[in-house]
Amino acid sequence: MAHAPVSFDQLVERYRPELLAYLARLLGDAHDAEDACQDALLRAYRAFGRLRPGSNARAWLYKIATRTAFNALKGRQRAAARTADVDMDTLPARSDSLDQREELRAIARAVEALPPKQRAALMLRQFHGMSYAEIAATLECSQDAARANVYQAIKRLREALSE
Repeated sequence: MAHAPVSFDQLVERYRPELLAYLARLLGDAHDAEDACQDALLRAYRAFGRLRPGSNARAWLYKIATRTAFNALKGRQRAAARTADVDMDTLPARSDSLDQREELRAIARAVEALPPKQRAALMLRQFHGMSYAEIAATLECSQDAARANVYQAIKRLREALSE
């Protein structure tokens, strides 16, 4: 049974909120994420006619969003100290305990310090529930490389947080 073609507007309505959340985690800044999301959706709109019927539109959108985020990360040569300004609302839990807030800041700094591909792979796996095949399609790498990026990201986080 063939599915009716999906319009670009339907794709945007369905995936924009999760793309925006992904970009916010990846870039560490809500305003940068909003800009990157708009840019990614504009690029996707321009390329929508080339999307083959039956393609994984979600992975395709994530691939475009990831490329856009990587370009934004390359373009901004800010100090790692900027992470101290992390918006606490974007972190998993808000706490009034100073120790817990410091711990969350340390986690945010450790995530921000990850290489972009490792950070993206980790976010796609942990927050967006993507399979290694979907991560591979998004990051344009093999499934083994996707798995290795997630593994290395977790390993680096453990090392950074045990210090």
